[in-house]
Amino acid sequence: MTADIHNIAEQRPHLTVAADGGVHVIPCDLVRSVIAGDKPSTILTEPVLRRIIEEWFQRVVA
Repeated sequence: MTADIHNIAEQRPHLTVAADGGVHVIPCDLVRSVIAGDKPSTILTEPVLRRIIEEWFQRVVA
């Protein structure tokens, strides 16, 4: 398995999402851009999207 590693130190705050056999660090601005429709949701992988939705759902039904 290969992965692209990017330094996102200047892109804080960010989310860490455990999905697809690893931990993904995603800048909050990127997630906001997807929510606003400025960037396509396909920029995030399917397992990452499922995990974000799963964690959100757990919080809203609790």
